[in-house]
Amino acid sequence: MTKEKEPAASSPANQPSSAPPVPDKLAADLHVPIIPDSQDDSEIDKAVDDIATKEADQVLAAEDAEVAKAFEKTDQPKGLKAKIVNFLKAWWNNPKARYGTIAGLLVVVIAALAIPPSRYFVLNTVGIRSSASVTVIDQSTQQPLKNVNVQVANQTTTTDSNGVAKLTKVKLGATQLTISRRAFASVSKKVTVGWGSNPYGNFAIKPTGSQYDFIVTDFMSNKGINKAEATAGDAVAAADEQGILVLTVEPNQDSPLEVVVKADGYREEKVSLNLDDKNQQAVKLVPDRKHVYASKRSGKFDLYSADLDGKNEKVLLAGSGLERSDILVVPNPAAHKVALSSSRENSRNKDGYLLTTLNIIDSDSGEKTQIAQSESIQVIDWIGDRLIFVQVAAGASASNPNRQRLVSYDTASKTQKELASSNYFNGAISAGGVIYYAPSDATNAGFYKINADGSSKANLQNKPTWSIIRSQYDQLSLVVGADWYSYKLGDVTTTKLGGPPSSQQNRIYNDNSNRKQSLWVEKRDGKGVLLNYSTSDKKDTILKTLSGLTNPVYWLNDQYVIYRVQTDQETADYALNINGGEPRKLSDVTGTNGGGGLYDY
Repeated sequence: MTKEKEPAASSPANQPSSAPPVPDKLAADLHVPIIPDSQDDSEIDKAVDDIATKEADQVLAAEDAEVAKAFEKTDQPKGLKAKIVNFLKAWWNNPKARYGTIAGLLVVVIAALAIPPSRYFVLNTVGIRSSASVTVIDQSTQQPLKNVNVQVANQTTTTDSNGVAKLTKVKLGATQLTISRRAFASVSKKVTVGWGSNPYGNFAIKPTGSQYDFIVTDFMSNKGINKAEATAGDAVAAADEQGILVLTVEPNQDSPLEVVVKADGYREEKVSLNLDDKNQQAVKLVPDRKHVYASKRSGKFDLYSADLDGKNEKVLLAGSGLERSDILVVPNPAAHKVALSSSRENSRNKDGYLLTTLNIIDSDSGEKTQIAQSESIQVIDWIGDRLIFVQVAAGASASNPNRQRLVSYDTASKTQKELASSNYFNGAISAGGVIYYAPSDATNAGFYKINADGSSKANLQNKPTWSIIRSQYDQLSLVVGADWYSYKLGDVTTTKLGGPPSSQQNRIYNDNSNRKQSLWVEKRDGKGVLLNYSTSDKKDTILKTLSGLTNPVYWLNDQYVIYRVQTDQETADYALNINGGEPRKLSDVTGTNGGGGLYDY
């Protein structure tokens, strides 16, 4: 008997699930949707996907929260600090409170600055400082006192030769001014240091020490030397216009007391003061500039220097015994320098010709600086620190168009500059601080001017100029072929004359350091006349008339003049003070030229 086939089991798709239903409460707790029995399998799958998606979103959200928490600031203000921060935020976000506070602070600052004590306190706190000055004089003489101690607030200094003390970086406000010096009563005064320079004026302090009178004069003119100083230790006194000064020293000083007397432009003098002697002490000062001259007293041409009273004579540069007699000594009126042109070096060119050497000599130390060596050197003038001269170029033939050079040597920088060159210069002269020259070669024919530093070169006339004559201080006469021309210093061109000038004699002017006065010599009735020309009023003053008075003449300084006397009895240099007094013979000398615009051709 055939067994009856059992029916196949139904698939899940074909028959309902045999799983027991999920209770409603449990489904809610598990976030499982309740599916009706009648819902098909596709709806169940969708519900499961929704559950998985939601759970994934929750996991990601939790992870993001943990990351954000890790990056949270850990230094957030807490406690009092938090309260302050919150208060400031609230204040700043409240315009009325913010502007009100700022206005209040401005009112407080303005009020503080309006009241001097608080104002100075605020300014000093931020580093503001001011300055102050006083002038201290001797109550007994009314002359300024030097080296007086002056203190204002936190600053201290001493007075200068004019009695003035200047202090800087002084704190502002009310403070004490104190003035003190040995042998004088101290002064103390309350002052207020405000904005600006704070000049407190003159303070006269009373001498308490022993006083001694001096009169300081020029040794030739006998005129008082204003602002001459006498110094003894800490004690200093300045002279008035008559040269009178009173030196105050502390009592019980050792006697005798050494006093140093000095003045600008004068040699320092030492005086041994007997403190028991109350008589006025007379001191005569001698210029500190040296008289420099050549002398053959040793058998050689030595270069000497000496003070005008004959003291401190010494040989600046010993002669070599090889010098020709054409020595040239040209002092600088503005510095302690002398130009010396001589053949003392015994140098010769390839043809055996003895060369001339140009040296600059320091008249104090004797230091020698060689600046040129040539077959021929002609010194023109000193213009400030520059020496102007003409020399023959070494090795240049007579036909060379640049055979002669017009040169300016600067003693400050120790450099030289060629101002012009020519085969020959028909003339070269210094006038009023400017150089004028006339080249001989046709290519550069004319009459030129140029400054000592090479600037402002100008051709004043382009015709061949054969000669330059200085007929007056500010007037030059020129020979141009068969014609005569005139040139006034400072003009830009020349003027043709109808004939030769009334005088064809060349004047040699020698200016002082500021070119306000100029010396020159003229022959009158067989005698030499030394004249001083004033460039301001254009007048001559006769300084000396004497047989044998001749060039060279030059300024030792702006007061003293050196002139030469050459007769059968003597060749000597003399000194004269233009402010008065009798001339003084300095020394017998060897006859030399003296520059000052000399150009021999």
